[in-house]
Amino acid sequence: MKRVPHSEFRGGPFLWTRGIGAGETLGYLERNAIDAGPLLAKAGISRGQLSQGRGTISATSEYRFLELAAREMNDPLLGLHVAAEMDMRRAGILFYLAASSGTVLEALEHLARYAGTATEAVLVEVARHDDETVMTVHPARAQDEPPAQFAEFIALGLIRMLRLLTNRDIAPSRVTFVHTRRSGLREIHRIMRCPVAFAQPADSWAFPQSVVELPIVSADSHLLKLLTAHADDLLAERRSVTGLRSMVENQLLRLLPGGRAQAATVARQLGLSTRSFTRYLAEEGTSFSEILDHLRNRLARRYLADERISLQQIAWLLGYSELSAFNHAFKRWFGMSPGRARMHPSRLARRP
Repeated sequence: MKRVPHSEFRGGPFLWTRGIGAGETLGYLERNAIDAGPLLAKAGISRGQLSQGRGTISATSEYRFLELAAREMNDPLLGLHVAAEMDMRRAGILFYLAASSGTVLEALEHLARYAGTATEAVLVEVARHDDETVMTVHPARAQDEPPAQFAEFIALGLIRMLRLLTNRDIAPSRVTFVHTRRSGLREIHRIMRCPVAFAQPADSWAFPQSVVELPIVSADSHLLKLLTAHADDLLAERRSVTGLRSMVENQLLRLLPGGRAQAATVARQLGLSTRSFTRYLAEEGTSFSEILDHLRNRLARRYLADERISLQQIAWLLGYSELSAFNHAFKRWFGMSPGRARMHPSRLARRP
């Protein structure tokens, strides 16, 4: 048996993901005339985060959004239905790595090795046996509740990708899931077109040798070389980035107006207890109050430059209940009042 190691990345306390599943689900809801705003808010995700495609949402938030969407639509198989409509190119570099590979086996190996370009939440492994090849997905951290909708979205997404890239109507020998399911089993087997088992040790796909040896119709060795170099760079970049701070800032941008920026609220949206949230920030050498203060400082400069925004409005946008509190903070940052800074913008520009 030969094993291909899973992708390597900096597994910090905050599990980052690009939000491909959440973005596809958002589009699916909108095509079905469902207002996704309340669901996004409950999951702790903004539309801007999904449209940017920069990997700035938590895996916990993504999983929660798919589950909320399934309940809103009364669709227990929502993850499969979203995957059935997905344009596979939206998987980004993972799709193009697979598309430029020589065979299905090589495509699976590249998907496993570079899964870390899309998410830190899972570890992917490909194991080759005499008569079959098995791709297995393990969570990077123990989960209280397996993400059923997301797991099924990924399962069908992989199968559809391989069908597209081989131009063959292929199916795995079997698919397994960690989560349990008591309804919709006949429909799941119809969609997957293979045996499916639940409450298993891992999410996995087993493919016979006849499938993994199939050529990829768009194979391009030169493009593959360029893409693997780029993917290696992306993995290296992820190892050097501290994800939690940037995610806290993204949450604060949504919560600041009206004074709703509280540590407990941000922690809850990120799927962490307040105690763990505080500890993880300390491990990154920062704190919630420091992040909040620096973000307000940066935003204050930006808002002050727009004379259409009054000082009272700026105070509200920054989460201050009183203009006097904003004035006090501004003087601490810049040594002058916001009114004076607006009258003399050159002085503010010279400030570090």
